[in-house]
Formats: sequence, structure tokens, C-alpha cells
Amino acid sequence: MTSSHMVGLIVVVFLLSMSFGLFMSSAPSGWQFSLDAKETSEEKEERDDPVVDLLCLKAMKEIGDGNYTKAIATYTKAIERDPKYAFAYIGRGDAYVLRGDLDSAIRDYTQATRLDPGNSAALERLQVTRMERAAK
Repeated sequence: MTSSHMVGLIVVVFLLSMSFGLFMSSAPSGWQFSLDAKETSEEKEERDDPVVDLLCLKAMKEIGDGNYTKAIATYTKAIERDPKYAFAYIGRGDAYVLRGDLDSAIRDYTQATRLDPGNSAALERLQVTRMERAAK
């Protein structure tokens, strides 16, 4: 499967999940789709922002097309919108690596590990990039 097909598949899955979410929110009040029908304000705040997800998908496509500077700008917009989303830092770090800016990549991978200490992808990328920078 090519990268553009993979991105297309991800977009379709995302859009379908959004449609299902809209259906669920417009269901009659007597319908219950979860164990707890009432959502606390804290739970609402923890939900993903769909715009951030779309920005990250767009940035992934830019990386696939070789447009690393555009990808960095798009991931930056996602980070501005949700500065606690570790995936956006990982993606921007990947774009920095591909552009050859290892110091910026290390900063982003470090931030991703701070936000999500158990994220093995961020930890692995951080280690590899530090080793690559030390070898130069």
C-alpha cells in the first residue's frame, strides 16, 4: 500500500468515526451508549480536537510528499492548538530529522517524552537522533 493510500485510509476511518460521533450526540436522550451517560467537564476537556487530528494528517501527507518545511508548519499549528498532544511533537520531530535539523528534532522528541513518558516511539526516536547527532 502506498503512502497516499494509507493517508486516504486514515482520513476515511477518521471521517467515519466523526460521523458516528455526531450520530451518537444527536441520539434521543433516553438512549445510552456508554456505562455513564453523563460526561464530566474534565472528560470533555480531555477529548481530542478533531482539527488537531486533521492538521496532523495533513502534515503526514506533506512528509510523504517530501514537503518537510510545510509539514513542520502544519505540525506547529497543531501544537499551537493543543500543546499537550505528544504525537504532534513526534511528527514535527520526524520532519526536522528528514530536513536535517537534529537539534530541533531532539527538542520535539524530548517534549513528547515529557508529555507521554511511556511513549516508546518518542523515546526510541530521541535515542536514535541523539546517537546520530553525536556521530556527526
